[in-house]
Amino acid sequence: MIKLKHLAVLLFLLSLLAYPLLIAKASDPFDELSLRVGLDAKSFPDFSQEDLEVSIKLLSEELGKEIGIQTTITVYDDIKAMRTDFQQGIINFVVASSILLVTQFDTQQFTDGFRFVRADSTPDQVLVLSQKKYGKTDLKNFLGKRLVLAKSDPMTELYMDYLARRTFKQGYQKSFKEMPREKKTHQLILKLFFNQADITCVYYNAYQTAIDLNPQLEEQLQIIAHTDNIPQGAGFFHKDVPLEFRESVITQVLKLARYTRGQQLLQLFKSDVAVRSNTVDLLSTKKFYEAYRRLVSGK
Repeated sequence: MIKLKHLAVLLFLLSLLAYPLLIAKASDPFDELSLRVGLDAKSFPDFSQEDLEVSIKLLSEELGKEIGIQTTITVYDDIKAMRTDFQQGIINFVVASSILLVTQFDTQQFTDGFRFVRADSTPDQVLVLSQKKYGKTDLKNFLGKRLVLAKSDPMTELYMDYLARRTFKQGYQKSFKEMPREKKTHQLILKLFFNQADITCVYYNAYQTAIDLNPQLEEQLQIIAHTDNIPQGAGFFHKDVPLEFRESVITQVLKLARYTRGQQLLQLFKSDVAVRSNTVDLLSTKKFYEAYRRLVSGK
């Protein structure tokens, strides 16, 4: 009887120790089966914060209702706050420029997600453009020339700095005459076309979209440098989101083109289809950033 009594006390004490763990697991925010998206406002030069807060947010949340997935969109202008909320499960899916995903997040916390692409595009090229009339295709010929960049596009700015340091042994701000920043990517291309700038840097997607609207652009502009396999942006789930829920969301998103609101969302991002994304997509971005850091440090 004494042994049984001791056993009962031991089991009771063990249950008290386990109870907080059970409560913690039950209240784990990652177990909440809703799509809670964090969008970085500074990653997409063609969208103002208002565009993201109103158009993208409303369209995405309406689309979520249509495909049966509870969806909320939070737009961040502070990448550190977005990272903290992602770590804590306040949001469970992050969308940002690939360079920010690599430099501002622990990519080990990522698992599969999705991104939007043009069906006919050269995958994820960053382009440096100039006018053909100069008859020069080497960046070294553009020292001191007029450079125009987007107001907010961390990858194209970093790529221009990388090229300037590699070519001229100094940052882009000392290598070029920097023109006032433009809010929209197509404005960069038009500045070049109308001889209001000598050089710019954009993603292939933006360049091809501009050519679709005005074929004359391709006749007068040329690509003088490019880098491949660096996605403009991507979205990833937190690894602690249940696998079954993640897969159900990705399955539905890959069918976006079937829905009217899905088509509208793709059009806003100048894309045709949604494709699965995984952390392998970030490897080239990581390698580029490592090369950039070596260049800056002189190692």
